[in-house]
Amino acid sequence: MPEDPHIRSRLVGVNIPAAERVVTALLGGAAITYGLRSRSLRGLALAGIGTLAVARAATGRCPFYRARAVRRGIHVRRAITIQAPPHEIYTLWRDLRNIPRFMQHVSSVAVDGETSTWVVKSAGRQLTWRAEIVEDTPDRRLRWRSLPGGDLRHEGELDLRPAPADRGTIVELKLHYMPPGGLLVASTLYGFLRRITAMQIAGELARLQQLVETGEITIAARRLDALAEDNKFVAGVPR
Repeated sequence: MPEDPHIRSRLVGVNIPAAERVVTALLGGAAITYGLRSRSLRGLALAGIGTLAVARAATGRCPFYRARAVRRGIHVRRAITIQAPPHEIYTLWRDLRNIPRFMQHVSSVAVDGETSTWVVKSAGRQLTWRAEIVEDTPDRRLRWRSLPGGDLRHEGELDLRPAPADRGTIVELKLHYMPPGGLLVASTLYGFLRRITAMQIAGELARLQQLVETGEITIAARRLDALAEDNKFVAGVPR
């Protein structure tokens, strides 16, 4: 199975490619051997560096890659086919106040004229930002982005297109969450960022599907939410 090309962008778990781990282990082992044989302070320092390299290869985890991924935020892109015309889905989503009905990671969306205020809660902390619509093509596309000054930088895009053979509408959702700046700020938002996964967004789209097709959230959609909560393999994938 080919390796995930975005492994260095993972927010949890192994984030070092297999080939890099092998090379790091070999170089670390050579540094330890050479350092111990030299019997000098410089050699001991080199052996120490080699030990850290071997440990890095053994765990497959790099704090530098993790910090860089947190600073960049996460990108999630998922799609689902819903048995309904584009107009019905667009109308439901265009009233942004409906979003918390099916997107559980969003606590509330309040609309005030041309802007909206989004609230999410993570680890006992409330994150808030204001957003504006930057593209609004009825029944086809909706794009929004956060305004400066919020707890998060956020961009979203909803694309609607007819499914083949009149099988409904393909709904594609793209989300991008980024810290407003600085490693310290990024670290405080790490818990929230690592929980926004492709699996979770798939579950939320399933909730949207159930809401549009049946008018309620069914047990099957709730089970997808539970799977999202248990999912531990998280990647923030740059576009």
